[in-house]
Amino acid sequence: MEPFLKAVDDSPATVRWDFNAWPEAPEVGLGVGGTRGAFITLCAHARDLGLEEPAADYTVFVHATQVEAERIPWLAAQVGLRVIGDLVMASY
Repeated sequence: MEPFLKAVDDSPATVRWDFNAWPEAPEVGLGVGGTRGAFITLCAHARDLGLEEPAADYTVFVHATQVEAERIPWLAAQVGLRVIGDLVMASY
């Protein structure tokens, strides 16, 4: 991750991680998740996926299917964070 952040310097950029499946989230009643919608996008120096709203830091977007939306706050809590935005439905 550090080489990516050094390369982009202060410029807005994104990097995306796709997963084979989300991990089990027993505390919210979810087993291992599917591969559809299982990815995270890090936006460096931007608040949006289109890189149009500048920021001095980073924003992480967690992508999951609507059925697995409860997984997102659970996932944030696993690393000591919380969700700060609203659930947004993709228009595919």
